[in-house]
Amino acid sequence: MDAHPDIPSAIFDLSASTGGAAPNKDASTWNEYSKFLKAIGLVATPKAQLVLTPTGQAFRSQPTRTGLGLSLAQHFRLLVESLAFFATEPATVDQLATHLETRYSTTWRTLGGVRDRTDWLDALSLIEAIGGRKWRITADGKSLLAQSTLVSPKATTTQEKDARPIFEAPKEIQTLLQELSTGVRTHESRSTYNIWVPSPATNPNKVENLRTIVNAAIDPIGRQELLDFIADRFGLRRSSVYSMMPFLRASGLLHEIGNGIYEATTPAKAWVSSNDDVNFIRILHANMRFVGEMIQFIGAGTTRAEMYAESAKYGLNTDKSRWIASFLEDTGLAETPRYGSLRATASGAALVAELPVDAHPQVVTQDTPPEDASTPTTLQTRPLFTEELLTLSHTPLALNLGSGKAFENAICDAFRAVGFRASTISGAGDTDIVVRWRDAAGSETVAIVEAKSRSNGHVAHTDISDVALETHKTRNQASFIAVVGPAFSGETIRNMASKRGWALIDAQRLGTVIEAAKELGLSPATTALLFKVPNGLDELDDEIRMRRRKLSVISFVLSKFVEEATDAGEAISARDISRDGRSGALQPTIDEVIEALSTITRSATAAIRVVEEHKDQKFSTYALANAWSAARQLRALADAIEASLPSTRP
Repeated sequence: MDAHPDIPSAIFDLSASTGGAAPNKDASTWNEYSKFLKAIGLVATPKAQLVLTPTGQAFRSQPTRTGLGLSLAQHFRLLVESLAFFATEPATVDQLATHLETRYSTTWRTLGGVRDRTDWLDALSLIEAIGGRKWRITADGKSLLAQSTLVSPKATTTQEKDARPIFEAPKEIQTLLQELSTGVRTHESRSTYNIWVPSPATNPNKVENLRTIVNAAIDPIGRQELLDFIADRFGLRRSSVYSMMPFLRASGLLHEIGNGIYEATTPAKAWVSSNDDVNFIRILHANMRFVGEMIQFIGAGTTRAEMYAESAKYGLNTDKSRWIASFLEDTGLAETPRYGSLRATASGAALVAELPVDAHPQVVTQDTPPEDASTPTTLQTRPLFTEELLTLSHTPLALNLGSGKAFENAICDAFRAVGFRASTISGAGDTDIVVRWRDAAGSETVAIVEAKSRSNGHVAHTDISDVALETHKTRNQASFIAVVGPAFSGETIRNMASKRGWALIDAQRLGTVIEAAKELGLSPATTALLFKVPNGLDELDDEIRMRRRKLSVISFVLSKFVEEATDAGEAISARDISRDGRSGALQPTIDEVIEALSTITRSATAAIRVVEEHKDQKFSTYALANAWSAARQLRALADAIEASLPSTRP
């Protein structure tokens, strides 16, 4: 991006036919050119590379003035409206300026903005000079005007003085927002998790600091290396960095692509590449509650106390609201007109008009540990696989990659996230993804996965070649075959899969399995039940239910110790706990309680203490000790184990 493109010198020998700024005599950098080209929708910068958009490709194949004019008209305010003014009668630049100020309430201090538009209309041969400093519309101008939509003055009334333009979001971020607007995801699925970002006196801008962190994770980076970078870069204690990690995941900026391996998400990379911090707010809105809604609520101005009261409807406390407000101020979308108040800027009002906001919030309470406690990774502290897989299964050309490639990558990443060794192949005459793991006996097992992304939302038997699949299975010495798609239609494909021993897995089901495997720490050998035909998924569901119940019983048992410590402070037995649980929904058996107590005393020794041991475990008594300390010890052990793991997967 810092290089200078090779442009023929003859280009710089040309001069504007009438007026306008003098042309440059030397080529600028790609970075400089990209700013304008992105602004008019001709290029994009996915994965930090400059590429043509479909509009750009069309213009390159047929570079007409009309094509460029339409792109400019769609992205720059009041260009077509200026052309329409010249269509009424010949006029001067001064007369155009008066018209725009009167009709559209422009507040430009000089004629620069008006002259820029006139220069472009002239360069595109949409207007022509007729003498007396007057301009009139041309035949090409009339043609372009007929293809364009005029903006009414009412649509620009919210624009204030010197409002910063809001450019179109990159496609990767548009996909996130479309999930909310189309109902693929609910507003309630957006996180209300704790927010913490470094803002030392030397680097007070929180959004800028987040960009620095995302830049460090553009390529996969080990957990320890990332933690060290953040701590050293901002002069933080390690405990502070730990407390920040869950927010980085919940906000959609980082994701864990393997055990202890982190990488910036695709939307986060698009934000960094765009050099536009409004895209960070878009990502934040897609993943966390009361972001766009805050801009909408503060509007022309309100007190912070009123804003905090409104935020409670969305499940946020004052601290979380204060953080979001600071992000909006750092990006110029909100401002403080006076102490104790907040209002949206013109740019903020323009942005919120495009965001899918929650008009009727239903509060989702999320339990959080004390502020000084390290926070474990849970389903609520990171983006979910389900939404990503489901969306990509319906969008074959997502992220400007080859057909279905984004879906293949997402499936591969999902398997890696829970301990499998997975790689994409997708070459001619081969499978899409190869997945490897070791079974309980230590032997390597291989499965192949065919990824079928379909915009119509269904995979039929005609989309699959049984000969090709069996060939791919033999070539990769695989034991299992799975086909993953948005959904499967018709009995033919199901009968074919049943006969051949293929697992048909819809994208949403795969996502929920991966989430559960990560949440519960399932081994690859257990998770691999999903490849087993015909009842593997059912067996895996039973295993997940069993493990979740065990964890629920452990939580219930500990809650009984907490209650007893608060009330009488006496020791209680497994029999007491089981009896108390009969009236609740869980209704643990005495054996389940004994197993839970055994797990706690074996794995979290500081959580409870044995008061009186009995030969019959039902009658041994226990009391609460230091459960928080036990939780931290287990978490520290997990961190130590992860730190010892290789930074890259084989």
